[in-house]
Amino acid sequence: MGYVGLPLALALAEADYRVYGVDIDPRRVAGLLSGDPGVETAGRAQLRRALDSGAFTPTTDWSVLNECRVVVIAVPTPLHDGEPDLSALRDAAEMVSRHVVRNTLVVLESTSYPGTTREILLPPLTAAVGAAGKDFFLAFVPERIDPGNPDYSIATTPRIVGGMTPACADRAAALYLRVTRSVSIVSSPEAAEMAKLLENAFRNLNIAFANELSLVCDRLALNVREVIHAAATKPFGFMPFYPGPGIGGECIPVDPRYLAWRARKMGEPMHLLELAVDLNASMPDRTLERIGRALNAQGIALRNATVLVLGVSYKPDVGDQRNAPALSVLSRLLEYGAEVHYHDPYVPEVEIGGRRLQSTDISADVVRRCDLAVALVAHTGVDYRGIARRMHFLDLSSGPALPDA
Repeated sequence: MGYVGLPLALALAEADYRVYGVDIDPRRVAGLLSGDPGVETAGRAQLRRALDSGAFTPTTDWSVLNECRVVVIAVPTPLHDGEPDLSALRDAAEMVSRHVVRNTLVVLESTSYPGTTREILLPPLTAAVGAAGKDFFLAFVPERIDPGNPDYSIATTPRIVGGMTPACADRAAALYLRVTRSVSIVSSPEAAEMAKLLENAFRNLNIAFANELSLVCDRLALNVREVIHAAATKPFGFMPFYPGPGIGGECIPVDPRYLAWRARKMGEPMHLLELAVDLNASMPDRTLERIGRALNAQGIALRNATVLVLGVSYKPDVGDQRNAPALSVLSRLLEYGAEVHYHDPYVPEVEIGGRRLQSTDISADVVRRCDLAVALVAHTGVDYRGIARRMHFLDLSSGPALPDA
C-alpha cells in the first residue's frame, strides 16, 4: 500500500470494486485506517471516502485473497549492489499462490527485468491453480505513477497490458478500463516489461546528455538553458531535456539498471545506457565541484563556507525524497566541513549521516550568514529572485527555468 498500490486501490474502490489493501507492515495499515495515506500519490479525502463507504479495507491478513477474484501485486523491487532484489516479489508470489482460487486475475505492476512475470509468478500459480488463461489469468501492467503531476493521474494515463495469453490480456484490459481511459495490449508480459524499462531508460539517456552538455557549457561560460531553448525552437526532430544535480525517484535511476543487468546476462551489454547511468550517478559530485568553484571565486574554501541549499526532494512541488540527488549533495557538503542550511517547504526534516537537519526559513539573518545559495530543486512559491538579489546564488536545478526567477 505504497506509492503505486494505494492510489490504484482507491481508484478501484471508486469504480465500485470491493478492495482489500494488503500490507505486511501493521503500522502502515494502522495509519491507513486512521485516514493517513502516508504517500503523496493519494489524498486524504479520497482515502476517507473509500474507508467510510466500506469499499476499501487495509489489512495485514493475506487470507482475504480467498474472497478476491483480482489480485494486483505492487511490491518494492529494488537493486542491491547492481543486482535485482526480488525477495518481496517472491514472498508475494508465494502468499498469493497459497490463497488464490480458480478464475482469479493476477496482475504484476512492480517494475523488473523482462521475464520476471513468467519466471517468478507463473510457476507457483500454475502449481496452485492450473493453466494460465484457463484456470487463472496472469498479466503484467507496468505502473505509471508520477507524484505531484497534476495533469496525469490513474484516470488520465494510458496503460500497457501484457497477458500470459490473449484471454489473460483481455481480462486485465477490462479491469484497467474501469479506472483509466486507454489501454494498449501487447503480445506478452515480456513486451510490457521491456516497454516500462524503455520509458525510463529513454529519460535517463537524454538527461545524461543534458547533464554532460551542462558541464561543457559551464566551462564555455554558456547558459545551457538558453542553448536548449534555442534548439527546442526546431519544430521536428528535437525534444528538450534539462540538466540537474542528478536524478531521483524510484524509476529513472533504477529501471535502466534492470535493463542493463538483463542485457549483460544475455551477453548483449548496453554500453551507452551504462555510461548514461554512471554519468547521472556522478552528478552530485560534479555539483559539489561547481559549488566549490563558485565559493573559490569569492575566496572562500568549502570547509569554511556556509551554504544554503534550496530544495531537497527529488522533484519540484513534492516532498518525495526517494533517491533524491540533493540529499547526496548535502551529505558531501557536510563531509567536506561546510556549514549547511536547507530550505524546502515540502520537507521539514532530513537525516544525513546520522545528523538531523530542519528546513530553515529564508530570513534576512540566514541570508546574511550564508556565503552561497544553491538551488537544487525548483519548487514553486520560493522567492529565488529575492534570494539572488541578496546573496551569491547558483542555480543547478533541473527544468526549463526556476519559477518566480
